[in-house]
Amino acid sequence: MALPQSIRFDSLLSAAKSYLTPDVVRNASVMTGESESATRQAMHGGIASVFTGLTNMASTSEGASTLGSLSREPALGRLLNNVSSSFSGIESSSLMNSGQTLMGKIFGDHTTGVSDLVARSSGISSSSSGKLMAMLAPLTLGVLGKHAAAHGLNATGLANSLTQQKDEFAAAAPTGLFKLLGDRAPAPVGMRVAPDTDAFRDTPRYQAPVGATRALEKRPGGFRWLLPLLLIAIAVLGLVWVFRGIGGRARVAGRNVVVTTQGALSRIPLPGGTNIAVPTNSINYRLARFLSDTGQAAPQTFVFDQLNFESDSTQLTAASQGTVANLAQILNAYPNAQVQLSGHTDNTGAPDANRTLSLDRANAVKQMLVNRGVGADRIATNGLGQDRPIASNDTEQGRAQNRRLELTVTQK
Repeated sequence: MALPQSIRFDSLLSAAKSYLTPDVVRNASVMTGESESATRQAMHGGIASVFTGLTNMASTSEGASTLGSLSREPALGRLLNNVSSSFSGIESSSLMNSGQTLMGKIFGDHTTGVSDLVARSSGISSSSSGKLMAMLAPLTLGVLGKHAAAHGLNATGLANSLTQQKDEFAAAAPTGLFKLLGDRAPAPVGMRVAPDTDAFRDTPRYQAPVGATRALEKRPGGFRWLLPLLLIAIAVLGLVWVFRGIGGRARVAGRNVVVTTQGALSRIPLPGGTNIAVPTNSINYRLARFLSDTGQAAPQTFVFDQLNFESDSTQLTAASQGTVANLAQILNAYPNAQVQLSGHTDNTGAPDANRTLSLDRANAVKQMLVNRGVGADRIATNGLGQDRPIASNDTEQGRAQNRRLELTVTQK
């Protein structure tokens, strides 16, 4: 199957996922003996993992050169012309053999560990994950090679392209991949990743470019007033950030609801000595703070931010996988916590169908959490459809706010 001409390569992850058609997933499911839903989830996480490994490889000049050579292999381009047949029958064995060699070049001694992470995050066996990863590695490299050819990129340009999309790969990859590879989740440009001892600081610290202050000080006397003005502007921006976080709390139908917003990555310490990096003010950031604070009592409701489903389905987008993976890690760290997942929709469509869809989506997230080790008896689900809007359904912005999933901590 050739890539549709309408697909853009702005997102490498999206471009690679576009090849995972229902036929490709079905063939892979039959080949591994796993369910189609679990296979699809494993393939999405697997592609993100391969891209992460390629990004690490490209971080050195030698690795970038090797990557440039690999991406120009003619066989990879031919693979993209008929992905469905490559994932079935005799061709799948050939693809798997070549893919195992690629996996060794990309991940080295971590190859088995990466496959195991993908297996645990999707609920499939390690054996099935190993097969899928060996088949996804050539596919991912083929997409990367097509991207390089379309934009005329050399090895350095290809490495830069991967680095620019590293955050997207990190969000979709299984939790623990960066630790396994000896890397750390990247922070957005200009934002500081808080150390463990400062894990819950809401306001990112501004760091002026090296030499900026010195350059101002060397200006003629008429320009020295610029430095105080710059410091005042920084302080104002900090206050705006703080008040933005405060404004993230809302009241809905008499309940405390935390509407989360994205910010800099912060490292959150969890019981047991582990920690995870999540966006400041995201649902996982707020939830971890709430569960660790003995002064705050349940119930407390949080609205998911980075959690999106494919249209009219219960399938999460690849970028949403990381949110659920981090949530599972937090819930596993607080085994006494009981939660309820409540699905909501806008008023588009029939009310009964909306209630069913909202419940199915809540149950889909529950199953993902259960697959990651959270006890099923700790998670209740509810589908409320369009009955409890938090914004007007008269505008697209309002309808987007109403299409949401909420998590309520009913017991700490």
